[in-house]
Amino acid sequence: MSREVVGVPLLRLEAPIRMALASYQEIADSGLVFDADAACRLEPTLDKPNSARSETNAAFRGDLIGKLFVIAFKPGDGTGSEVSYKLEDLQVEDPYPRETKVVPRSKEGVHSEAHLTIVRHRLEDPHAEPELFEGTYDLLTKEDSRVRKTHELGHPVGKHIIAPITTLTVGYNNNERFGDPHTVYSGISDSLQVCAFLAITNEVNRIHPNILDGLNPQLPRKV
Repeated sequence: MSREVVGVPLLRLEAPIRMALASYQEIADSGLVFDADAACRLEPTLDKPNSARSETNAAFRGDLIGKLFVIAFKPGDGTGSEVSYKLEDLQVEDPYPRETKVVPRSKEGVHSEAHLTIVRHRLEDPHAEPELFEGTYDLLTKEDSRVRKTHELGHPVGKHIIAPITTLTVGYNNNERFGDPHTVYSGISDSLQVCAFLAITNEVNRIHPNILDGLNPQLPRKV
């Protein structure tokens, strides 16, 4: 199997992924531990709505608390599936394709989920240097039978801020739940983007209610 995505060798992304996850771990400074060496080794995912991924354990103060998913998105990739809803029952708003990859998934059982921006690789130059911590993603949610963009994750488009940023895809804001159900979509047409997801279940949250605090997670930007 080819270990590249849209002409970008996955090996080229290993160092920035390792560096980014080490930075997030340092920022957390609270016992949150990632296996960065394993997480940086992405594998192509021909059976998924996105292009490559790794799946590794995440730990907090010595307890295994879930899986860290590092995912590479080529333009037009998403995280959707028909596990919760069927595409035929939904209306998908422009400019998103009427495809399974934009169908939101229920987050039942998940208290909150952190999205960590990792790296962006511009596609116009296959030899370009990866841009650490760059990345912008659309958060699509379901309202009645409509699928539409409601929020953005990561850094705002056009603002080159070389700094880690953690954005919640699902969680609570003033006791009001957001982002459930949802799908994440990469609408940046000229870039391969890599980010990570860490979901905290209700059970883990009861044991470690402040598990994400060290990452200073931001609410997704409303659009």
